[in-house]
Amino acid sequence: MTGVEPPVTRENVRAWATETAQDATTVVEIVHAGFNDDPRCGGFAFVCDRRLAIHAVDGGFRESIDPGDDPTRTAAVEDYWRTVQHRSRPLALDDVSAWHRAAIVTLEAGLSSVADLAPELRTDVTDTARADALLVRLRRLTKEPTASGALRALASTDWLLAVPGEHDRAHPCPLCGRPALGPPRYPTAVCDDCYPRSVCGEGRPVMGYNTSLGGGFEAQHADDRSVCAQVTRDGVVWVDGQECLMGEARFGGVVVSVRQDT
Repeated sequence: MTGVEPPVTRENVRAWATETAQDATTVVEIVHAGFNDDPRCGGFAFVCDRRLAIHAVDGGFRESIDPGDDPTRTAAVEDYWRTVQHRSRPLALDDVSAWHRAAIVTLEAGLSSVADLAPELRTDVTDTARADALLVRLRRLTKEPTASGALRALASTDWLLAVPGEHDRAHPCPLCGRPALGPPRYPTAVCDDCYPRSVCGEGRPVMGYNTSLGGGFEAQHADDRSVCAQVTRDGVVWVDGQECLMGEARFGGVVVSVRQDT
């Protein structure tokens, strides 16, 4: 279940709670003046059907079992409020590492790789493959390719503030050469630009997904969301005429790799 799309207002959240509740008579607002009146990090909370749903004005959403009493509900709202305040905190370029600054400059410039930057713009970056891993993730997370957008993404994703480790490296996409993510187990994984061009044996665009939190893989046609039996069965897809394999990654997610036995 997803939350309310921005702009998030009390009326929108109440309507969402009423629409999604099995019993609309159970919809009750949990009023918290500070959270409700915070225009940047606040939001609105409602109880319905024994669940507590908290919506932030930035589009964030948390749902849990209703704790059943007002003090505990208020504590849950305040805990989520602190979470939103943390992820909405302002970050400046001076607050992040040289690796992050190089990735951000590359993102803004529209370049494919940190290696494309002038040397003076990637000072202290000793391994551009590691910086490119950071660049790929920033591209996935930012809504616009700007320094401010990248810094907002970093503020909301604490683990990404760490300098990429020795084994956290991008590799050249075997199809186009752009940086691609894939652990050593997937040395021929394609990049984020090539993945969406995957087609099945019938030439229809396909995408893969995990069938549960515990894993499992299924493919569906991108045009009508119907299950693609062929790719679900054998994983064979084509990207720009190159035979590839689509399947579940070892630790979850979906990966498309150029087939190495052809």
